[in-house]
Amino acid sequence: MKATRFTDSVTHQGEGPVWWATTGELRFVDMLHGAVVAFTPTGETYRLPVDSPVAEDLSDLAPCTPPFVPAGQRLNEGGCDPDDAVTTPAVATPTVVTPDVTISNGLGWSPDGARAYYIDTPTRTVSLLDYSRDAGLTDRRPWVVPPEEAGRPDGLTVDAEGGVWVALNGGSAVHRDDDAGRLSAVVEVGARKVTACAFGGRDLDTLFITTSREDLAPDEEPAAGSLYAVAPGVRGLPPLPFRG
Repeated sequence: MKATRFTDSVTHQGEGPVWWATTGELRFVDMLHGAVVAFTPTGETYRLPVDSPVAEDLSDLAPCTPPFVPAGQRLNEGGCDPDDAVTTPAVATPTVVTPDVTISNGLGWSPDGARAYYIDTPTRTVSLLDYSRDAGLTDRRPWVVPPEEAGRPDGLTVDAEGGVWVALNGGSAVHRDDDAGRLSAVVEVGARKVTACAFGGRDLDTLFITTSREDLAPDEEPAAGSLYAVAPGVRGLPPLPFRG
């Protein structure tokens, strides 16, 4: 499959796409430039600056209290679990699930909520974890490691059939692995630095793909930073809402 370029180069570092059904928009962030970008049903884009070089909250654009982050570090990717157990910010406390990570990316849950997928980008590893409401995320183990020439796994999303779509930064592609970890589809993208993907559209049947032009010269790879999309023949899962 080949993705279609939907916009001009509208981000420096496009990340975190999420379908916002209330307005029929796809929202994503221009991460290091501190803005939320919205792609509207009419095919237009607009930017909403935030008071931070890193846009971290896409829920309703209202500020939220971030979890504890050690000095010199920042949040990179996140997501709500299927139970969304945190309902009162005052009692929310951070819990370390696994300490041995470098750059966290691509967190998503299986359709039944019993498994989660997590990416540690520099190690090129998509990990599998078990999930339950009582125990949370447990038993992290390697699941898929794309070959080095394919690029580094970045963001991911899960479809309604349990397939895991992984954005390959430096690989100009998104790969789908079925729930057994077997490569089942490849989407070619017209930009090398593919960062993340999410299903959207009224029927959640369009895969939207963000890209980056970080570290590229102004005249290098003009399509980098654009939003791409493809109809892959499967539907996605609705975003898991934060009710905190």
